[in-house]
Amino acid sequence: MGDENTNDAVMGFDEFNAYLKKALEQSDIGLLKEINEKMVALERKAIFPSTDGEHAETLTKSIVNMKAITRPSLMGDTGGHQPDYIERFKNFTGGPFIKLSPIMEKFATVVRCKGDYNSCHAAGLDLKEYTAEVKEMNAKLMGTKGLTESDAGALVPVEYLATVIEFATANSKILSKIFRIPMTTASMQLPKLVQSAGNYFGGIVLYHPGEGVEKQTTKPSFDTVTFTPSKLIGLIHITDELISDSSINIINYLTTLFGKAFQYKMEGEVMTGLGAGGEMLGIRNDPGINLVTRATAGTVKYTDLIDLESALDENFQDLSWMGRRATVNTLRKQVDTNGQPVYHDGFTTFLGGAMVPQLLGYEAIKTRNVPALGVKGDLILGDLMYYGWGVRQDMTIRQSDAPRFVFDETTLRFVMRYDGKPLVSEAFAALDGTTS
Repeated sequence: MGDENTNDAVMGFDEFNAYLKKALEQSDIGLLKEINEKMVALERKAIFPSTDGEHAETLTKSIVNMKAITRPSLMGDTGGHQPDYIERFKNFTGGPFIKLSPIMEKFATVVRCKGDYNSCHAAGLDLKEYTAEVKEMNAKLMGTKGLTESDAGALVPVEYLATVIEFATANSKILSKIFRIPMTTASMQLPKLVQSAGNYFGGIVLYHPGEGVEKQTTKPSFDTVTFTPSKLIGLIHITDELISDSSINIINYLTTLFGKAFQYKMEGEVMTGLGAGGEMLGIRNDPGINLVTRATAGTVKYTDLIDLESALDENFQDLSWMGRRATVNTLRKQVDTNGQPVYHDGFTTFLGGAMVPQLLGYEAIKTRNVPALGVKGDLILGDLMYYGWGVRQDMTIRQSDAPRFVFDETTLRFVMRYDGKPLVSEAFAALDGTTS
């Protein structure tokens, strides 16, 4: 990746905060969507500067199979033809990386040596020089403000964390919809318009003044949303057999395993995070969202769907339902006032394309990361783009103190930082646990 592209990426990330603040201050939904799409594209281009749609070259010249990220399976995309299983099996490494760059090969050595300085030295790798090299390389991409060594351990190349995030978001209907904020600072403050019924634009007043009438001054009312990334520690057990395996198999194993666990953890916190103890503030626990009493205790009814949709302002259009499988299946058995099924699945568009499962015309996402049927938040409706997810692009690794040697295993300790909370609470409505 050339210096020109790197500078463009850093410039984009530096200007991102200002553009995002402007969009939030103006409550410009179109601009918010555009910024979200462009920032994710900018981050992706900075880390994967060259791609043919199926394979991508990272900024350090690793080769990643993007289809393995979006469809991580042995069979892959058969395109309607009988796959060559033998050829696929020969080329299958169990993860997205096809070729490792020199810095990623060094990272694999760090993993193989369990992050231990003496072991790395014996393997021909100076751990301090490696960490300095990764820090310099990451700084070119994300800026120096985002990098830290406050947590003991060797820094991880930014392309590894980026691949994990791509893996998690590509395979999540929830994470792929939320507003992803690449963070290069220890904290970030964003404006939040004070919204309430009849006061949707921060209290600004528009009126026609009469002649001789004193002109009133209007000023929008703002609150702030502060993102302060907290540590997330991931412990991964690797066997002695894996440590002795090839570098690419080690990296792919870690990427796939960590990616799936990361996806599940992030989805859970987006939905039900406590906003304390290092967790993000989940939609269910945000006191500012719309809470709707249910028609019948312990279940969901068609009328609950109507009430949840009615609780949201018409400004929020790109809505999604989130509920457990049992909750959604309860609605599959019901019909509306015209005798038509409430739940629609297996439908196709006029052009023959598959339609997503729907309730009242909005996508229905089944997820285990919401409460069980009958409990507050068992069904949530909202525009997920109004949930902000700030991720720091620095990550460290070292051997954990957890004893696993009796099992011929080693525990690696990954540390990353992130934060998240609704940018506009009123964009979400949740079914309460009570009927009155």
